Amino acid sequence: MLKAARICFLDRGFLRTTISDVLALSGGSRATVYEEFGDKEGLFAALVASILDDMSLPAIADGPPDKVLRELGRSYLEQLLDPEALALYRVVLGESTHMRQLGPAIFRAGPRAASDALALRLAAWVRSGELVLENPRRAATLFLAMVESDLHRAAIMWERNPAPGEIEESVDLAVTLFLRGAAPARG
Repeated sequence: MLKAARICFLDRGFLRTTISDVLALSGGSRATVYEEFGDKEGLFAALVASILDDMSLPAIADGPPDKVLRELGRSYLEQLLDPEALALYRVVLGESTHMRQLGPAIFRAGPRAASDALALRLAAWVRSGELVLENPRRAATLFLAMVESDLHRAAIMWERNPAPGEIEESVDLAVTLFLRGAAPARG
C-alpha cells in the first residue's frame, strides 16, 4: 500500500491524489486504508514517516574535523539530491499551505535533526581545542547551508542535476571555507 501511495503522492501531490488512485495501483481495499491509516492524511503521514526513516543520516563519526565534515557533507547532500527526497520536498512545498503541520514535521526530522547532531560533534571539537566556535548550533546550521549550496535549489526547481564530481567539489569547498573560519589561532 505504501509503495503505491509513494508513487501517487510523489507524482501528483496530496490534493490531486485520491484513495482510489492508490488502490488502483496497490490492489488493496478502501477498508484496509481506513483501518490501517484512518484516512488519506494518515496514509500520507505514514508515507512521509517512511521516507524520512529511509533518509536519516548515519551517526556522525568521531575523528578529525576535516575528514568527518567531508563525509557528513557528501552524505547529507547526496540524500538531499536523491530523486525521491526531491519529489517529497516539492510536494511539501506545494501542500504546506493546506497542511501546515507538514513542513515543520519534515524540517524537524530532516534538516533540524542533522543540524542538532552536527552541533554536538562541533561542540566536542570545541572542547578538545580542535575548533573555535562561539555557537556550535548556529555553526552547524551554517555549515549545512553551505553544503546545500545552489545544487539543491537548482535540483528542486528542475533547473539541473549536479554533474559528476560536482557534489564532492562543492562539499570540499564548503569544508575548506568552514574550517578556515573555525580553526584555532596558531601561535
